[in-house]
Amino acid sequence: MKQLVHNREYSIDTYDLGDHYILIEGSLIDHRYPLNQNKTPEDPRLVHDMVVRLKVKGPEMLIEEAEAEMPYHPREECPVVLPWIQDLVGMRITTGFTMRVKETIGETKGCTHLMSLVVAMGPCAVQGYWAAYGVERAEMSLREESIKKIVNTCYLWREDGPLIMSLREALKSKAS
Repeated sequence: MKQLVHNREYSIDTYDLGDHYILIEGSLIDHRYPLNQNKTPEDPRLVHDMVVRLKVKGPEMLIEEAEAEMPYHPREECPVVLPWIQDLVGMRITTGFTMRVKETIGETKGCTHLMSLVVAMGPCAVQGYWAAYGVERAEMSLREESIKKIVNTCYLWREDGPLIMSLREALKSKAS
């Protein structure tokens, strides 16, 4: 028999702000499900409710603004780490982003929950930017630097795979 004891929800939205700027807004909500004496879960107890907003300039994916809030937190001291989210400003969302976030706001330099939320927001920022300014939009000029941002992000987008090759072929065709 399995018994639900914890639930974590991530919600990440990306907004086009125009002029190659996007806003990524992410939230993390944790609930715990205490067991009563009959071993059935009681109503969930809210443990964490956190929000992070990142304003990102593309196509270089540069974080220009960062803010965080904790509408609900388990310890009185938790919000002391909120200003440290500013240390992400100037960081690029590109290869190595996860490690840089961990080094910047992870472990004793911040909050593991905020860190995990920001790490989850990285790929969503790339997806959101491509949704707003990617190859699907006619006004987008396809460039090699844009392609490099998705190379080797997964098996389908591997360097020698058909998707990257087709994008590069389209780039060559445009140049001709």
